[in-house]
Amino acid sequence: MPLSVGSKRVLLHSSGKGWTIEPAVIQVDGTAIKSVKTYPNAEQITATSNWFGDDLITPGFVDSHTHLALNFIRGRVTPAESGKNLVENLFFKLEEKLTAADVGAFSRMGAYECLLSGTTTVWDHYYHGDAIADSMMQVGLTGKVAATLQDVSGPGKNEWETNLAFTQALHGSEYHKNLGITAALGPHATDTVSEELWRKILDVAEKSTLPVHSHVAQSIEEFNRIGEIYGCSPVDFLRRSGLFEVPVPKLLVHMIYAGTKDLSYCKSPDVKLIACPNSQLIFHFPAAYLEWWRHGLNWAVGTDCAASNDTLRVQAEMRTLATWPMASISHSPEYGEFRRSASKVQAQGMAALRNALTDEQNLLLTEEKLLNILFLGSCDGADSAGNPTGIKTGGIANLTVWNWEDPVFWPGYSPKRSIIFGDLQPALKGLMTLGKWRGTTGDVRRSILGSSEYKAARREATERLNALLNRAGL
Repeated sequence: MPLSVGSKRVLLHSSGKGWTIEPAVIQVDGTAIKSVKTYPNAEQITATSNWFGDDLITPGFVDSHTHLALNFIRGRVTPAESGKNLVENLFFKLEEKLTAADVGAFSRMGAYECLLSGTTTVWDHYYHGDAIADSMMQVGLTGKVAATLQDVSGPGKNEWETNLAFTQALHGSEYHKNLGITAALGPHATDTVSEELWRKILDVAEKSTLPVHSHVAQSIEEFNRIGEIYGCSPVDFLRRSGLFEVPVPKLLVHMIYAGTKDLSYCKSPDVKLIACPNSQLIFHFPAAYLEWWRHGLNWAVGTDCAASNDTLRVQAEMRTLATWPMASISHSPEYGEFRRSASKVQAQGMAALRNALTDEQNLLLTEEKLLNILFLGSCDGADSAGNPTGIKTGGIANLTVWNWEDPVFWPGYSPKRSIIFGDLQPALKGLMTLGKWRGTTGDVRRSILGSSEYKAARREATERLNALLNRAGL
């Protein structure tokens, strides 16, 4: 049944005006936005079935890289393990024992966590893609599913043909598309996928116009293996394999061991680098984001997974990155000189560096770009991967309503800045995905957590986790 949603403050985006907050009414028909009408002032709005007055309505957040099911390892990473290759030494060993039903149960919990943080669209990359897609649909989360493809090593090395067939089937499924679930190709990493399989994946990508979503240059082991086998870096290996020539969206996640030459290969608008700062601070160390921005590369933000991040709040990742250039001062040669001499001259040098980086930050990390990433999943604001995100005619009806009375918005001078820097989660008042309100508006979190569906999902996930740990001898 068609419905209308409106308020005095609706966050909208257009190519001409960028991001604006205006009085508007959004007409929703089924799972899609039928129309968006703005008004010079709210008093001109005469009727709407869901009127939110002063509250702020925005699109849902976009998480450009996550593993919903990996929440089952949350809190199990010890300090000793964090100093090693977590993927190979911990994740792979447990993932070998996962069933599709396990992944489905754990993914439902991850999907609930995303929704309760205001994220409505994700790029999920993991094993048992069919179970992930089903879980997302059950909870109401939308996005891309990239079933993991690997044939050299890893838990899915004998399942790549099945996973590739699933990806192609999902790509052609109108049923899933109507429920906001579409496909991406998910080659795991450069060292777990053979050159032969990489070429097969790229051939499918080009013929089917499927985006490619892959971990790249994420560990020293990956960097060394590719160097020993092919005599080049992981990014250069992808260049030689033909990745950058295929005219489809390419999302390269992590890019920690990527040099200046590697970054020069990534200047195409089809290439997007995915930053996962809080996860990288735990499982390895952060990539050189400032160099990404200085190269003018397209980028976005992901949470990675709760196993190495403890949260699936993509807006918290943006808060970490929004002033990232300032963090580089603490590790600069200028600061090193100051620590050694602590002289007035060295202090002035640091202050000059700070001023220069402030100017650079204001240029590279504009409010417009940061909002593009949060709500459109792309720094440049282009809908390059076919995600119908944002509040626009024809887009998926994914909306979040934020309580304007919450102190995070007070005194209200710059709500767009509050979206980027504030701790928004407690202010979540209403949540719509696929044209359907999730939970009770005004009581979203408590109503969802108190629902029989959530309680059953949590109970099943707990039972399956206990059984998995028993199988793994943990």
